[in-house]
Amino acid sequence: MFKSGWIRLWVVLTCFVLVGTVTVSSIYVWGRDVSYTFVSVTISDTANPEDRQLAESVKQEATTKTFTGQFPYSPILTLESLAGRGAVTQVGVQWLEPGGWSFRDRDFLDVFDKKEITASEMIGRVSGYVHRARLRRTVWFLVFAVGACAATLALGIGVGWIRRGFAR
Repeated sequence: MFKSGWIRLWVVLTCFVLVGTVTVSSIYVWGRDVSYTFVSVTISDTANPEDRQLAESVKQEATTKTFTGQFPYSPILTLESLAGRGAVTQVGVQWLEPGGWSFRDRDFLDVFDKKEITASEMIGRVSGYVHRARLRRTVWFLVFAVGACAATLALGIGVGWIRRGFAR
């Protein structure tokens, strides 16, 4: 069996299967856009009337829309500006995982306080949460691929052993 090339064939096919599985998993985890929405926006009681009115408008827009991708949309940049001026003190964000929305389905959201309310910070942390959730889901596919390759090797060794027994 070792001299006839069956092990080499198994190694090549295993490499193809594992590289293919890792490639598809990588595209699933990092190749798709991240979706998120704001659950709450807390407006300071001490904000001046203009900032308060703008914050109420942005709050309405941010909590009703779903944002997709790494692009810092206008409401997010406006929240960042309002937080810098002290008009917005806290925001809560939920994100779309493979199993559904983090807050609706799992009661989990991320809360950003005053200085953390920046577009890059919010988008970066939300993207990290989504990528980790997707990665946890793809681990099962990788384990299945490795298990299938190991089972194929065991089956091949068993068939070779039985065949060698009949050859004598």
